[in-house]
Amino acid sequence: MSRNMCDEGLLNRFFDQELGPDESDHIREHLKHCASCKGALQENQTLSAQFKTSLDQELSHADIGRIEENVLALIRRKEAPWWTRLRDFVVSKRFFVPATAMAAALFFFALLKPPASISGPSAIVSSFEGDVASVMILETPESHQTILWISENLTPGGDNGNG
Repeated sequence: MSRNMCDEGLLNRFFDQELGPDESDHIREHLKHCASCKGALQENQTLSAQFKTSLDQELSHADIGRIEENVLALIRRKEAPWWTRLRDFVVSKRFFVPATAMAAALFFFALLKPPASISGPSAIVSSFEGDVASVMILETPESHQTILWISENLTPGGDNGNG
């Protein structure tokens, strides 16, 4: 590896001990003659040492017991049955407040609209009367439902036995 062939990625992999023995030997030989790569490697070592020192200081202040409890609580929540997770979600304020607001708005708008009243057919669309049966097609006023009404005459002549 000559000076013009310095490879930062290869140097980083050497620092992280990710290279095979032949490549590592080749990098060590190159570092003997390349001040630039030697400086970069020393900078990596300095940064790594500072990071480890800072991490150790932060971990010394951390409450490991509390962290462990929080992690185990998260695991238990993930393992809980679906209905328990649903209940926890519904009880949480993230769901309860918007759901209550939506229910109140729907109730308010329901009060503004008068109930639909069906007073009878709005029109007879078609009808047919014969000796045996009568058929009438009706449409309701607001819901526009179609009603088919059939009346059968049980006796010939259409008097239904009443006459």
